[in-house]
Amino acid sequence: MLVSQAFAVVRFLWHYAIQVVVFAFCYGRILYTIRRQSKMVSGHAGRSQNIAMTTTSRDQNAGQIQQQANGTALSRTELNVLKTMITVIVVFMICWCAPVSANLLQSLGVSTLSIPLPDDTT
Repeated sequence: MLVSQAFAVVRFLWHYAIQVVVFAFCYGRILYTIRRQSKMVSGHAGRSQNIAMTTTSRDQNAGQIQQQANGTALSRTELNVLKTMITVIVVFMICWCAPVSANLLQSLGVSTLSIPLPDDTT
């Protein structure tokens, strides 16, 4: 009994919790890389105006949102990566929370809510 409960906890961690952490880590690294590269590009553009920037807008600041209190700004790309990261993680958690939690609770011996089906005696 104890082994099956331990296995259920390990399965919950492997199939749910670790995947959420991996998603968050990978998207965090993507966001970090984009921010680092955008700082390098803006640093080079500040020194030399001869660098061609590929943008579809006529406004140079179109990719920047209003500066935050600490003086950094998020570009549209960074904001899109952040939104995607949050969306993927939240949707994954919502979709898999119920079945994984029910499986874990059942393996731990906690009774789940069961709705009786009506009898077919007519």
